[in-house]
Amino acid sequence: MPSDVSFRIVLFPFPAQGHFSAFLSLAAHLHDAQPTADITIVSTPRNVEDLRRRSSSQTRYLRFHALPFAPAEHGLPGDIESTDAVPLLHFITLFEATESRSLQDSFDSFVRDLITDAGADGARVCVIADPFLAWTTDVARRRGAAHAIFVSCGAFGSVVFHSLWNHLPHLRAPGDDAFCLPDHPEVTVHRSQLPPYLLHADGTDRWSAHHRRQTSAGYDTDAILISTMEELETTGLRMLRKTMGVPVYPIGPLVRRRTEHSDHIGDHNDDDVKRWLDTREERSVLYISFGSNNSLRPDQMVDLAMALELTGRPFIWAIRPPFGFDIETTNGREFSAEWLPEGFEERMRAKNIGLLIHGWAPQVSILAHASTGAFLSHCGWNSVLESMAHGVPIIAWPLTADQFFNAQMLEEWGACVEVSRGNWPDSPALERERVVEVVEMVMGITAKADKIRQSVKEIQGMIGRTLEDGGSSKTALEEFLKLHGHIMLMKC
Repeated sequence: MPSDVSFRIVLFPFPAQGHFSAFLSLAAHLHDAQPTADITIVSTPRNVEDLRRRSSSQTRYLRFHALPFAPAEHGLPGDIESTDAVPLLHFITLFEATESRSLQDSFDSFVRDLITDAGADGARVCVIADPFLAWTTDVARRRGAAHAIFVSCGAFGSVVFHSLWNHLPHLRAPGDDAFCLPDHPEVTVHRSQLPPYLLHADGTDRWSAHHRRQTSAGYDTDAILISTMEELETTGLRMLRKTMGVPVYPIGPLVRRRTEHSDHIGDHNDDDVKRWLDTREERSVLYISFGSNNSLRPDQMVDLAMALELTGRPFIWAIRPPFGFDIETTNGREFSAEWLPEGFEERMRAKNIGLLIHGWAPQVSILAHASTGAFLSHCGWNSVLESMAHGVPIIAWPLTADQFFNAQMLEEWGACVEVSRGNWPDSPALERERVVEVVEMVMGITAKADKIRQSVKEIQGMIGRTLEDGGSSKTALEEFLKLHGHIMLMKC
């Protein structure tokens, strides 16, 4: 890439906490690889405020631009601009709002002005957007900017989910529980891996329409960046390249730094949690979290609590109100005791065996602590990478989207055991005995547990090597900047 040409990179994440974290990590890696690049993250006003606070250590090279956004105009409550503030049943309204004509016009004006300013000093522009914001390809084409999609999920899970939306419907007769993907016949999908909005999608519903619009627009990108690595997802990356037909650059895993924080603080800070962990034996603690946008049904929450008590093992549970309850309770302000067995939290506190964090937990710090022995997770991709990067085996309970296929792949790697799946009304009840069995299988002093820990340790080492100088992921990012730097030159 010519050293005398400057570059302006626009990052546009989908408004969800996991996506924000991944894009902040991407910004740091882009800066490391191209220190002279001017990097701007674009989002709506409240999200920009949150991102500024979360990225205080990156302000020397990272800029922000707020696009005008009035939630009420899109059928959203007045202050809602991200998924962590939207009830799951109304997610589709937010998804549709992020592709509104007013937001597209505002982004188009920003890119137009940026290119005008860049042209005055010889700089080139590249837009890097979330897959859910693939409509940005049209803006990039119209304004003469290069374009890339940054996938913050894994390759295998992304390709399977992409295929499922492209080959509707999936509602089958009772007993017809498994089928092969038409474009990837080597992959078998089970009905229990499809959330209701996908199982019942027919191509005309709102979810289908949104995904198909973004999928179609995504094919017009110049390249795909993805938070995975060649050595870890050889098969998934081969499938993704076949599906998209553009260069795919595995530049991950992009894992949050321990210094990154959020304004969404639970009722225990980092120091509280560290002191609690410091009193535990090595690899003895089970960490439980289902991510920033997921939770369990009330009956599943009660059964999990009772199963944890049966294991007798110390645990940290980042707990949110159950699925379907008012989103305003998610930061722990109004957690109801009726969602847990009677006296459960008091017993755990009295026995000093369980730490319940109502709201957000310092996940990276917990996973990095020597006392943490396993992670009961929904298998969101960020959580998968953070767990593997810190050498922590996973007990999988996938709840939606690509999480089922992430869990499937983790089991193939020998890095996890699935304990349950789903949280929708017809998902099976949690078997308490199964939880006890799997916790012992993963955390106990057994040949099976040793084998799982060894598999995770190998993946952890692989992750460390790929991000070093000369590693495959660092090389992939350098190749992207070199090739697409020239694309930027040709477009301007």
